[in-house]
Amino acid sequence: MQPGSALTEGFVKNNFIIDTPKLQTLRLRYTSTFLTLVFWILWFYLWVPLITLAGWWFQIRLFEQEMVMVEGFDAFLEVLPTFIAVIFALTGTLGFWALYNYQRFKGIDRRKPVPSVGKDDLIELLPITESGLTAMQSNKISVVKITEQGEIIVDDGR
Repeated sequence: MQPGSALTEGFVKNNFIIDTPKLQTLRLRYTSTFLTLVFWILWFYLWVPLITLAGWWFQIRLFEQEMVMVEGFDAFLEVLPTFIAVIFALTGTLGFWALYNYQRFKGIDRRKPVPSVGKDDLIELLPITESGLTAMQSNKISVVKITEQGEIIVDDGR
C-alpha cells in the first residue's frame, strides 16, 4: 500500500486522505475542524491589540478634527434626516422585493430530481455491449480499452 493511501471496503484507494475527506473517520474530521477553529480564534486574538490601537488612533484624530475643529456636528445634523430617509427607502424596497418573491414563489418547488440512468440509457449513449456494461458494474477491477473505431472493450483485469 502506498504512503497516504487507505484501505476501504476491500479496495485500496491511492488518493491521499487529505484529498478525500470522506475516507477520514468522523472523530478525525471533528478533531481537525475543532483544531482549525481554535487556531483561527487564536490568530484573531493575536491581532486584536494592534487593530484596537489603530482604531483608537484613527478615530480619535478623525473625530477631533471633524467634529470639534471644523464644527462638523452641525453638518451631521443637517444631513441626518436625508440619511435616515435613504436607509428606510432601501430597507423598504428590499422588504417589498422579498415579500413579492415570497408571494410569487411560495409553495412552488421547481427543483426536480435528476432521473436515474439505467443500463439501456448507457448502452444507447455509449458504444458498449450489455455484457461489457454488466462486467464493468460487477468487476472489482476492470480494464477498459477503446478501439480506433471508438468501441469500448471491457476486460476483468486478469
